[in-house]
Amino acid sequence: MKAIIFDLDGTLWDTSDTVVDIWNMVLLKKCPQLKMTKEIMSSLMGKNKAQFVDDFFTGIEKDEAESLIGEIFKAEQTYLIEHGANMYDGVMKMLNVLKEKYKLMIVSNCQSGYLNAFLTHYSLKEILYDYECAGSSKLSKGENIRLVMNRNGIDKAIYVGDTKSDEDAAKDAKIPFVYASYGFGEVEKYDAVINSFEEIKDVAKELL
Repeated sequence: MKAIIFDLDGTLWDTSDTVVDIWNMVLLKKCPQLKMTKEIMSSLMGKNKAQFVDDFFTGIEKDEAESLIGEIFKAEQTYLIEHGANMYDGVMKMLNVLKEKYKLMIVSNCQSGYLNAFLTHYSLKEILYDYECAGSSKLSKGENIRLVMNRNGIDKAIYVGDTKSDEDAAKDAKIPFVYASYGFGEVEKYDAVINSFEEIKDVAKELL
């Protein structure tokens, strides 16, 4: 059984503008000495909750930072379920094409509520065969890739992502890595590159 496993942020959609506004709305009320920017948010994309706390909330007590980020994540989920965000061109159309030949999955370092917001707003639970995130499993991205492959009997897969952590996760899971160059990050090594989402069809045909 063959699968295409996708990262979320920087691969399927870009929530950075919306999320920056939500962060600053909460921070202004609760922690006005901190301010989120799009540049900072882009550097944090692909990281898990603990990494967000360590990298952004410097000088803040950990308990306070945990409380703040929990409130921010809840506000994100509420907004994104209703409004969605900037899904990259061609994603919905291509997912519907790819599902006829491959099992489609998502593995992300995000929180479960954030992933659920994406799936719910775009009604993707029927298109995606499986999905997992660090917020639910408490596992690394590489471990989650292996998890979804094992529980679905996947013997051949590729992982599509846009950051060094995605590259490392694919290496950890021992599957080919496809670099989404239109996303947030830069990588060192990849097995294929896509400059737009529609290109994944030809890459999957070649690698799978």
